[in-house]
Amino acid sequence: MNAIYRLQAEVLNKEELIPGVFRIKLFSEEISRAAKPGQFVHVACGKGRDFILRRPFSIHRRLSGNAFEILFQVVGRGTEALSEVRLHDFVDVLGPLGNSFEIPPDLSSALLVAGGVGIAPLIFLADELNSRKVRFYAIQGATTQQRLFCYMDLKRLGRQIFATTEDGTAGHCGRATDLIHEVIKKSAPERIYSCGPEGMLKVVADVAAAFGIDCQVSVERRMACGLGACLSCVCQTRDGYRLACKDGPVFRAEELSWKA
Repeated sequence: MNAIYRLQAEVLNKEELIPGVFRIKLFSEEISRAAKPGQFVHVACGKGRDFILRRPFSIHRRLSGNAFEILFQVVGRGTEALSEVRLHDFVDVLGPLGNSFEIPPDLSSALLVAGGVGIAPLIFLADELNSRKVRFYAIQGATTQQRLFCYMDLKRLGRQIFATTEDGTAGHCGRATDLIHEVIKKSAPERIYSCGPEGMLKVVADVAAAFGIDCQVSVERRMACGLGACLSCVCQTRDGYRLACKDGPVFRAEELSWKA
C-alpha cells in the first residue's frame, strides 16, 4: 500500500483563472514525491462545525520545489472557503489517495479527452507522458473559450490538441466527443485517458470499445472519508459496487456500468 500523509501544506500561490475557478499551489515534499497522475488529495476546507467533511481534489500538477497544484471550481461552501485562503496560510491535507492512471512501459501513443474542469488530473498525466516520450494527442472540450483551462500547457506537451466549445468561440463548435472518431483515426492511440462529465465519459468508453482501444476514465463522486470506510462514493461496475476513493477514481472504462 502506498504511503498516505496527513499534514499542513503551505499555500505558495493562488490564481483565479476566471471568476470562480482557482488554481492553488501547495508545499508538501511528501505528497509531491509520492503522487501519481490520477490520484487526489482530501482537503479540510474552512473551520468549525459547518466544515466537518473534507473535499476531494485531483492532483493537477506536480511541481519542482516539492509542491503540487489543485485546480477547482467553486460549487459550494467548502470550495468557497478554500478559495479564500491567503498566501502562506496552511491547509490540512490528506493524500495522495486513490489509484492512478496506468502507463504501460511500452506505451508509445495515447489520446487524452478532457471535459471542463476534468482537465485537472490530465495535466499531471500529460506531464508524465511527455517525460516518458509518449506521443499523445488531446481533445479538450468546454462551454466557451474562457473555460479551456490549461489549453496552452497541453499544446506545449502534446503532438496535436483539438479544442471544442459549445458556443463556438474556439475550435470546433460542439462537444469533445464530436471529434473523437476523427482524432482516433488520425492518431491511432494505443490507450485513451479521459476525465469530465459522466455523459462524456460514457461516449468515450463506447467509442474506445468500438475501436478496440484500452480506455481509462477518472470519475467524480461525493466523498466523506476518502479512505473507503464510509461507503459514500460507490460506483456501479459490472461486478458490483466499488468505491471511487479506494478502487478508483480511475477505472478501466469497460468495468463501469453507465447510467442510461
